[in-house]
Amino acid sequence: MQIVENLIQRKVQAICVSPSGSKEIVPAILKANQASIPVLIVDTRVDAAALAKAGGRAATFIGSDNIEGGRIAGRFMVEQLQGKGSVVILEGVPGHETGDARLKGFREVVDREAGIKVAASQTANWERDQGYNVLQNLLQSQPDIRGVFACNDLMALGAVEAIAAARKTGILVVGFDATSDAREAIRKNSMAASIAQHPEEMGRLAVENALAVISGKPIPAEVPVKVELITKSKSE
Repeated sequence: MQIVENLIQRKVQAICVSPSGSKEIVPAILKANQASIPVLIVDTRVDAAALAKAGGRAATFIGSDNIEGGRIAGRFMVEQLQGKGSVVILEGVPGHETGDARLKGFREVVDREAGIKVAASQTANWERDQGYNVLQNLLQSQPDIRGVFACNDLMALGAVEAIAAARKTGILVVGFDATSDAREAIRKNSMAASIAQHPEEMGRLAVENALAVISGKPIPAEVPVKVELITKSKSE
């Protein structure tokens, strides 16, 4: 909130923001609205119901379809496991739109597969060390795990470390974000895949659309950025 107030005092003409909380950002958007400053939302969606209830508005959303990214991860998991096996999910921060959307997309796919069992779905709060700890415990309680879907790469990398520490092999790990560390893990075969969001494209489109709205030009309500599966063949 304070950052937005400072920007308003500086008389900026547009604000691009990537929310850390889908509902928590609403008061800041209202402040900008009151000052007639357009707000462009990048990467993480604002809670539409909360924003509408507060009477606020955003100029556009620029970002990936996280639900579709989750679906892509789910389809890859099903294909690699040939439709059979026990999988676990490492969730992001509960209530965070990005993690919830990725989880929703993944579950849409795997829940339709009679041979796939989601043995556990637990939060690791986006953190690598929590990903390690949560999966370490799950490997003890669920010894037949064949796949892990983590809603971001930090948790996926923690899962990889837990698998190595438990001296397990043959467990498929799929992450999300396609960070440089995750791509390296994919090249080394310790991760199977990750979903790429192309944040550099989000940034470029955010600036382009901010300049457009400042110039009085109409901009779309949503600007999609592609998501894609990154496997070993694409990480090299």
